[in-house]
Amino acid sequence: MKIENFKTDKEALQAMTSCLIGYMERKTDGHPFNLALSGGETAKKMFALWVEEYKERIDWDNIRFFWVDERCVPPTDPDSNYGHANELLFKPLHIPEDHVHRIHGEVEPGTEAMRYSRIVKEYLPRHGQLPYFDCIILGIGGDAHTASIFPDTLPLLTDSRNYAVSQHPGTSQFRITMTGPLILNDSPLLVPVLGAGKQEMLEELKKGYSPTNPTPAAYILTHAVEAVVYTTTV
Repeated sequence: MKIENFKTDKEALQAMTSCLIGYMERKTDGHPFNLALSGGETAKKMFALWVEEYKERIDWDNIRFFWVDERCVPPTDPDSNYGHANELLFKPLHIPEDHVHRIHGEVEPGTEAMRYSRIVKEYLPRHGQLPYFDCIILGIGGDAHTASIFPDTLPLLTDSRNYAVSQHPGTSQFRITMTGPLILNDSPLLVPVLGAGKQEMLEELKKGYSPTNPTPAAYILTHAVEAVVYTTTV
């Protein structure tokens, strides 16, 4: 894990986007670039920046969009990760619908987790026994959860399924999340950690994963082949 610190959120997201562009430029196999997105407030800032500054600087037509996780709500619900991305990114950039592989949050969670696992398995190339993303953009919450793997759902870090059902410990909202083995299947991880209140969490992340620091984010960042955290808080 590498942590890069910046003065502003915008500078952090610009640096992260430059790294993403580098990954895209180094992919020369002629196949689309498979990118997994996360949601949340940081994602909203990222989408706005991409539309404002990178409309002509990124080959959007070459990207196929997937999701790290999704809330189990319809796409019109304010909680929908896809809903925000559709309004803030896909529509403004005229991304074709068939380039976006959304998680259907309105469907029964267990059924949809199985369907999306199958979609990812069928569409993506493999690295070893599991599908492989060209890049995964992860968020980290103040409680050090990542994707929708929370401190009380740690078994999802080693779950053999590609996607599984999780539940938010505070709201009890069901979510569908990528599991640890798929996140860690050699994909580079770009991790923007912005916003107030995350200083203490980041200090704990620097210590790595251990019995005294058994958080989802610490586990993922400790075991990742390549992970860069972009932040303004340390």
